[in-house]
Amino acid sequence: MNKIYFIFIGLLLSGGTAHAYSIGTVFYSNAERATLVAARSGITQTAIYSVTGIARRGAGKSVAWINGRAVTETPQDPIIPTLVINRDHILIEGKPIKVGETLDIISGQRVLRLPEQAVRVKP
Repeated sequence: MNKIYFIFIGLLLSGGTAHAYSIGTVFYSNAERATLVAARSGITQTAIYSVTGIARRGAGKSVAWINGRAVTETPQDPIIPTLVINRDHILIEGKPIKVGETLDIISGQRVLRLPEQAVRVKP
């Protein structure tokens, strides 16, 4: 009986060849991952960024308030992976944005809500 059982199992395993199905893309680019994270968290991804504040810390994480959300430089934010926080401005995709300013990354149009020299940087 055991001999017949093993022959039957062997025939089933060798006779039924598995078909290879493509599962599609498993790994995504940074931009694709950012879009997925944004969709899961309910945050809409945009090319327009408004900076309302910066807290630069010497011994800790620096924070910028972008589009009403606190964003840190480290660890990298999935929505804005190119963020660099400086003392008086931030860089997104290499483009500087001051506090109180709105920038459309695609068109390059800037809107400054505050008059020049309204924001003071304390040493």
